[in-house]
Amino acid sequence: MYINEYGCSDNPRIILLAPMMVSGSDIYELMSPYLIGEYCIIAPDQGAHGKAGKYLSAEAEYSQLKDYLIEKNYKDIKLCFGASLGVALGWRLFNDDEFKVDYAWFDGVALKKSSPIAEIFMKKLFRAKKKKLKSSGADVSESLIKMYGYDFAKMMTKNFERIDTQDIDAICHACCHYDLKVMSLEKQSKLHLEYGENDMDLSLSKKAFSKYIPEVNVVIRKGYSHCGYMAAHPKEYVEEIEKFFNS
Repeated sequence: MYINEYGCSDNPRIILLAPMMVSGSDIYELMSPYLIGEYCIIAPDQGAHGKAGKYLSAEAEYSQLKDYLIEKNYKDIKLCFGASLGVALGWRLFNDDEFKVDYAWFDGVALKKSSPIAEIFMKKLFRAKKKKLKSSGADVSESLIKMYGYDFAKMMTKNFERIDTQDIDAICHACCHYDLKVMSLEKQSKLHLEYGENDMDLSLSKKAFSKYIPEVNVVIRKGYSHCGYMAAHPKEYVEEIEKFFNS
């Protein structure tokens, strides 16, 4: 992990935890232009992204993030944002009693204790896409363009180039295993969950909604895929997030 930090440390703190194929600096550049307030923003490059080393596990990544936050005495967090892979760390932070996290916004997460079939599918899918991209020599993945548009796909392709098969396996494992417990009503009131209507993670998570977080209003973006609304409408997306954690 490589920690990017932006802004004055005395300002309210926001943690930005990016999805796979998006670095911390990428997610900062995507979201920060639309934030109205002044914040201290911590946007880590997770393993296999940006300036970080390899991705070993969600536990190893969270340990590095936690050590950084404790060393800086950043125990009060205004918002923890996580998308897809980023939620593997965000979920741990939000449920870690050593920190006071006012609000959490999580997008596209497979909320199951274990999803072995989904994990196998994801590994095969990303391995195949990696092989296809390498053999094609294309600067931008055509499948990513169809899902996210050219600019977002170009950014993701750049990150995907350095992700190897070991990283893929570790990342897919992290995305498919969550420590789920019944969440208090107070914590549920601080949590926003959302999915694209066509996101596979939505179907994987439905049982968890009623069992662990029944009071959370889950937002479903009609017509969008996994993290698709964020990519298509970053301005509106960030405006909604800022309104949420300043409510």
